[in-house]
Amino acid sequence: MNKERLAKIYNWAHLNLVGTILPWWCSEFIMDKETGGYYGVVTLDGERNYSQPRNLTLLGRMLFVFSSAYRYLKGRIYLDRANYAFEDLKNHFYDKEFGGAFVNLDVDGTPLSDTKPNYCEAFFIMGLAEYYHATGNKDALHMCLEAFELMETRTKVAPGIYHATLYRDWSPKLGFDNGRGNASFALPDDAIMYPHHLCQAYYRLYQATHDNRIAKALKELVVIMLHEMYDEAHHSFITLVTKDMKRLGSSVSYGHDCELSYLLINIVNELKLDDIRERTYQVVSEVLRNVMNNAFDLNGCLYNSANLETGETGNVHVWWAASEAVSAMLCGYDITGEERFLTACEKQIAFIEKYFVNRETGDWYNNIYSDETGGHLSDGQHGMDKLNPGKCPFHNGQMCLEVMRKTGKC
Repeated sequence: MNKERLAKIYNWAHLNLVGTILPWWCSEFIMDKETGGYYGVVTLDGERNYSQPRNLTLLGRMLFVFSSAYRYLKGRIYLDRANYAFEDLKNHFYDKEFGGAFVNLDVDGTPLSDTKPNYCEAFFIMGLAEYYHATGNKDALHMCLEAFELMETRTKVAPGIYHATLYRDWSPKLGFDNGRGNASFALPDDAIMYPHHLCQAYYRLYQATHDNRIAKALKELVVIMLHEMYDEAHHSFITLVTKDMKRLGSSVSYGHDCELSYLLINIVNELKLDDIRERTYQVVSEVLRNVMNNAFDLNGCLYNSANLETGETGNVHVWWAASEAVSAMLCGYDITGEERFLTACEKQIAFIEKYFVNRETGDWYNNIYSDETGGHLSDGQHGMDKLNPGKCPFHNGQMCLEVMRKTGKC
């Protein structure tokens, strides 16, 4: 029976990817052929903003998804779009003087900031790594390994700990910046932010190269998360801590708990880290059981976060966290054999299919308000746009490919 259920999940992921997500993101409508890049914003109503700055995180994520789609599905259009995104990254965003990439460009290609957030540079590495894996392009590998070396030699504070924000020359800068202009905020001087996107990037780079230096850095990132940045009292991961590893703030991010859980399992299995396998499976099982017990609403959709002091969650659900819940629940079923994880995965898929999928123009809506009457389109995280620096095909595209891989068909 479960084979049939898994086959249905595979079929849904495949059809959602090739029939709903990728057609919109592969459309020429979002490509600015005059500049050789993509528009910075496309609204829900289909209005293209010709003056909005272009963003590294968005482009790196798009390159990753197009490259992954080509690597697994072999469609010519995915290769064409991966090539187009790579040329934009190489010709416009790549910092030829200092390595890495500029985080924001004006429409004429002028850099708008001398800051290099770790958050954004991670997607530069991730996109290039997957593109190299898919195509064997040597320029992509050179740019990617150059950025890896800079991360390891210029931004690393200790094993598994990196500066959150850098200047253009890779010298450290206080505070946190995610490259979206109005989303920056100050951090205490002793704060440490776990670079989970860098961990994702290194995982993809290792898959593409099997370089032992990358394996070493990856293991360090896994070990610090399993020990110093795991909150045993709340069975959750901590992504923001003081230098003595105490939680900053009172919020738990269920979306990141999901995202980190299956990532850690994948890394331990890919690198064959037998010495920490038992600890990894133990911690991830605890985290996912906590998510299962506390993080889903009455309609089966994942809450993005919760306040540990008040228990408040909010009823607006965000597309990226819902995506990560599908992969995480399937991971929970895989490592524990508990059927309730499979059921939760199916319920989350049903909610996505009914409320998040945009049947008018393709891809997904960003936010859905959920109550006893069902789901309703809402404003929220990343706004209402179909494309902007935060709204991209990364989370739902990656989820579909992860689900297809997990069910043994991809």
